[in-house]
Amino acid sequence: MRESGWHLDLGTRGLGDVLLGLALAQGLHEATRNQFPQPAYVGPRADLLARCTLPLSITSASGHHSIGTVSPTPRTFAAVPEIPPTRLDIVGANVLQVHAALPMRYYLDVEQTLGVRLNADSDPCPRFRTIVPTHTPYHVVFVSTTSRPERKDYGIENFEAIARCLTAQRPDAPWRFSLITAPDRVAPPPVAQVKVLHGPTAVECLDLFAAAELVVGNDTGLTHLAALTIRPDGTGPTVVGLYGRHAHTKWITGSTRHHAVATPFSQLMSIADACPVRDGYDDTIWSSASDLQAVPAELIARFAGQCAGWWDS
Repeated sequence: MRESGWHLDLGTRGLGDVLLGLALAQGLHEATRNQFPQPAYVGPRADLLARCTLPLSITSASGHHSIGTVSPTPRTFAAVPEIPPTRLDIVGANVLQVHAALPMRYYLDVEQTLGVRLNADSDPCPRFRTIVPTHTPYHVVFVSTTSRPERKDYGIENFEAIARCLTAQRPDAPWRFSLITAPDRVAPPPVAQVKVLHGPTAVECLDLFAAAELVVGNDTGLTHLAALTIRPDGTGPTVVGLYGRHAHTKWITGSTRHHAVATPFSQLMSIADACPVRDGYDDTIWSSASDLQAVPAELIARFAGQCAGWWDS
């Protein structure tokens, strides 16, 4: 492959799948960077990928996302999230490291396929740069977008409840709340103390995330993007993803800044390394055990504040 090069087909998948699939491109690039120092991205998110830490040449095009070397007969790879299993790493006589996050699964698949040792021991996802130098203290961004609002949305009213719980916990703090909604949904009315942002682009969200101290959002692409956002000094916001349907240990970036609150059903999917789509599990028959909106706002607020370092447990 160091002679033939490589081509990664990310298909027409959504933002979240593309972001997590970039770990596969990262592994392939590390294995061939001496021969092919600048892979090429072609696809509909050229403006976002121009901010990526992968050294890409960028071409805007509709349809598929693809990344690869400029070579005549590249070896083809595909990022299919249902395929790679959890990997185990022996790190001591009686210690195993579990690599359940999808990006690390992809990355380790490159190691296994090519028979080479790559650089990262964890968290291989490329980052996305912003020019925002620092965060605004106590600025919280809520992400209410999702590909399946009937199954994976915590709900605008519940995000507002989190804001009230945070404010009650520390009433003298200079709280600022923003909420991102999807462009293909009707713009909601103003929400009390929360500023509603209707349908910002992913690139616009990058700078919004960099200005925030905390991001709390549905299990969706923009929440993953928040966890991959880096400021010029290498820092980024604390992120808490909310998981109702899918395994919270798999559908996560692996960043140490990226945390999760999960329903019992999501936790079960994690333990079994199962997928409700691939394995045919109907999460709706689990009643409140798979209902994200059944998770108390107070619990999420308390945990998110702990992750941000605002208070102890």
